[in-house]
Amino acid sequence: MKLSRFAPLAALALIACGTQQDQTVEADDDRSGALPADPPTSPSFDCAQSDGEISDLICETPMLARMDNELQRVYSLAETGTYASEERLQELTTMQRGWIGGRDDCWKAADKLQCVTTSYAQRIHEIRQGFYDSRQEDEKGISTGPLAVACDGVDYFISATFINADPGVVFLQWLDRSLSLTQVPSASVAKYEGVWDGQATTLYTQGDEATFTPPGGTEMNCKIEEPG
Repeated sequence: MKLSRFAPLAALALIACGTQQDQTVEADDDRSGALPADPPTSPSFDCAQSDGEISDLICETPMLARMDNELQRVYSLAETGTYASEERLQELTTMQRGWIGGRDDCWKAADKLQCVTTSYAQRIHEIRQGFYDSRQEDEKGISTGPLAVACDGVDYFISATFINADPGVVFLQWLDRSLSLTQVPSASVAKYEGVWDGQATTLYTQGDEATFTPPGGTEMNCKIEEPG
């Protein structure tokens, strides 16, 4: 499954429409950053006005609510920043509106949680990748990246954005493929996993080292780098 639409402003979301997991991973081994002292578990829109299956799911799932707030944060930075042209800001708004419809279409998906998670992760990734201003206050948020993942034996980089939504989520994009993986408990490394096209996919990270197994592929040793 590959989503091509992106994510919401609180007001636009209304138009369209946990318990913290025990972590045994060392802080320095988790590229997703740190949660704020009291991370909100309500999304940026008013759940009392939720009138759809997907907005209800967002309101009921703390991870999705945190991703919604992070998306609102990076969107606002991009929208009010000083480096984007008027044309790019118009593109930002247009894509935002289109994304809401794409996100809400996740009610049709067999795995609605995976669909919505990927939708938010991709939009956060796209905004961070395309708008310099969205990356200027990372200490106030829960996302980092995009970072470049260079793996042995391939001649391309994997672009990765980490979102510490508790559990964490990583969005990966390479060649014509993209997917999101969700963090699971692990004793010594940060472990992200998921199933795509019926095939298991995993990413392990420890500091700047990583191993990645793409859908239907073999495990690769990788390095996580700042993009050049």
